[in-house]
Amino acid sequence: MEKFTERLGNMLLPLAQKLSENRYLKSISNGFSACLPIVIVGALFTLLANLNLGFYQAIIGATPLKEIFGFVPKITTDMLALYAVYSISRSTAENIGIDKQANSIGLLTLAVFLVMIPLGVTGTKDDIAVTVAAALSTSYLGAAGLFTAMIFGLLVPVLYKFFIDKKIVIRMPDSVPPQIATSFQGILPSFCILLLFSLVRFVFSLTSYGDINTCIYTLLKAPLAALGASPFTMIVLIMMCSIMWFFGLHGGMIVMPFINMLYMPLAMENLTAYGAGTELPNIIVKSAWSGFASLGGAGGTAGLCVIMCFLAKSQRYKALGKLALPSGLCGINEPITFGLPMVLNTIMLIPLICTPIITFSLSYLMTSIGVIPVMNGMEIPLGTPIVLSGMLCGGWKLALWQVVLVLIQIACYFPFFKVLDNQAVNEEKG
Repeated sequence: MEKFTERLGNMLLPLAQKLSENRYLKSISNGFSACLPIVIVGALFTLLANLNLGFYQAIIGATPLKEIFGFVPKITTDMLALYAVYSISRSTAENIGIDKQANSIGLLTLAVFLVMIPLGVTGTKDDIAVTVAAALSTSYLGAAGLFTAMIFGLLVPVLYKFFIDKKIVIRMPDSVPPQIATSFQGILPSFCILLLFSLVRFVFSLTSYGDINTCIYTLLKAPLAALGASPFTMIVLIMMCSIMWFFGLHGGMIVMPFINMLYMPLAMENLTAYGAGTELPNIIVKSAWSGFASLGGAGGTAGLCVIMCFLAKSQRYKALGKLALPSGLCGINEPITFGLPMVLNTIMLIPLICTPIITFSLSYLMTSIGVIPVMNGMEIPLGTPIVLSGMLCGGWKLALWQVVLVLIQIACYFPFFKVLDNQAVNEEKG
């Protein structure tokens, strides 16, 4: 086992280090993290407006509450790409060393994003087609525009930095206050970048796609959606996360950019469909990570906390279990990870990798055959207790299923933990 882990470490650690240090992956991850309040609040209002309980819908349907609750999602989750393009761009600017202009670059990227959306909206009124030429379509302001938001959020700051590095800027005298000088410094790069993307917009208007958003969505949507829809993709990410934690690296930080990139758009599609009362299109969404796979934290250790608290015979692990259980039930497992420890613990390597894969795979199977409902796309904030997270993501059936998953975790971890526990008992006796 030691030789195997040594070889595994030599193979994976350099890759993990490169991924964790990649500033563009960091930018996507940090950008989406900054959007979490918007996502969560929008999702909560969607739940308030569409909670599938007959008596509840009768109450809010008879009052203005249904309409009031419906306002917030329209300008939060339904327009997530607007917030994401700004926050990803701002994060990219900070990561590539132009943090003083981060806000300005974020606003510039937002302007570029809006420039690329064609004007004109066609609808019907009294069965007559009506076109509003000056209107901005909201089609690509939400989930469909997230791919474009990620690309522009990375690309525009890099272009801006090119102008700064080449000194293609307006320089002000030293007597001018720094804030004003910085603002003037951004005028020429902003003008050139907006001109460039205006030309790009014009070129795309001559193609069969009509605009760059449709092109990006068409070319990236199918392969990325297929990648995200496959349970094997999630299983690979789960495995990578667990292995990285075994070697003491923060596996969640390494894989989270890929989780956001693949599953955030799918989650927003589900949330939009849930708000519209239509069928939820995606079985796997971002909340499957924390709600099914990493229940209790990386490695799915909620069940291990229960074992330590109630079944451990050694005083060491009993005490650790009592300390770890409250936070473990809320998805925070650092007491287990570093207190057991899970890091470089060859006895626990197999359940650390296999347990979250088993719980996710069973959840995917149960969802596919209709035993449990499809997750509605609600983002699960860190610290949300087990059962409550299930209620938020799909109702009582998912909440009950999470209890079942904890029992499965107990079965997976128990034989391996007993080895450690017996060792600890012998040490305490000796």
